[in-house]
Amino acid sequence: MRQRALPHRFAPWIVAALVMAGCSADADRRAEASAPVTVVVQAPRPASTSLPVPAIGRLERAEESTLGFLSGGVIDRIDVDIGDRVRRGQVLATQTPTAVDAVLQQAQEQQAQARRDRERAAELVQKQLLPRQVLDDATTRLIVAEAQVRSATFAARNARIVAPADGVVRQRLVEPGEVVGAGAPVLVVSGGDAGWRLRATVADRDGLRLRIGDQASIRIDAIGGLPWPATVARIGGEADAASGGIVVDLALTAPDGVDARALRSGLVASARIEATSDAGLAVPTSALVAVEKGRGRVFVVREGRAVPLDLLLGDVGSEHVRVLDGLGADDAVVVEGAAYLAEGTPVALAGEGAP
Repeated sequence: MRQRALPHRFAPWIVAALVMAGCSADADRRAEASAPVTVVVQAPRPASTSLPVPAIGRLERAEESTLGFLSGGVIDRIDVDIGDRVRRGQVLATQTPTAVDAVLQQAQEQQAQARRDRERAAELVQKQLLPRQVLDDATTRLIVAEAQVRSATFAARNARIVAPADGVVRQRLVEPGEVVGAGAPVLVVSGGDAGWRLRATVADRDGLRLRIGDQASIRIDAIGGLPWPATVARIGGEADAASGGIVVDLALTAPDGVDARALRSGLVASARIEATSDAGLAVPTSALVAVEKGRGRVFVVREGRAVPLDLLLGDVGSEHVRVLDGLGADDAVVVEGAAYLAEGTPVALAGEGAP
């Protein structure tokens, strides 16, 4: 079936209409492409103030002692309980005297025997009935026996646990009547006036960035969430075998008008530690439009247009990323709206951080 051709007189009008439609679409696209994209920009910051180390831990007294008896035996009395305040020199627990007294008596009898043996050996050596070596051996056994008596006497006099300083009983680990070995933990006493610390475990790479004296802010939700100033007091010398993290101790300072007596050992607290040892710059993580194998891309604004920059990245956090190379301190980095940009896109600045 043959198609019917249009009359020749209509052809020029159709072509003109198509050309006009195409021109109109191109004009719309050019207008759309030339419309500036509104973005928010921000200047990079020093990484030391822009990459806080997050941490969660439990509160402890700054000074804490685990107390036990010098020798093994049966516990006679424990005169304190968890939460009791104690004074320096106060007797906290005692052992049943039978065991330590028996050790002392045995040591005294061995000393007496060693003394008699030496006197007899001295007499026989003087009469030249025994060699000099026998007297020397007897003298050595007497010296050892005398040392054992001194040790047993010391243990008998110290068959009790005494508070080393003013503080609070944190743990009571045994009860009267139980048998404990020498040095076995019986009580845990924390210093009352030595302050508080937050012991937390941070990621290994974060722990390597921290230094003694770095500042931190701690929040304790159980007592209202008011921020407590703190400083890094100790940093673990090795990574934890189980978690791979590094233990950090933060020394707390009570905010003005806050009574530190409201704190309790074991309360959970969160911290943000400001590392001061980093180099380079930092930008919000939201500025990244691409990340791959330690490199990333951001857009900056130069002369009213978007310019992509490829960067060498350091630590990438949930809020900020450290930039090791490729970015200047005066660059205006796009932190909002970067997803709508291409190279050369005109931009309009809006929001905080616009230069």
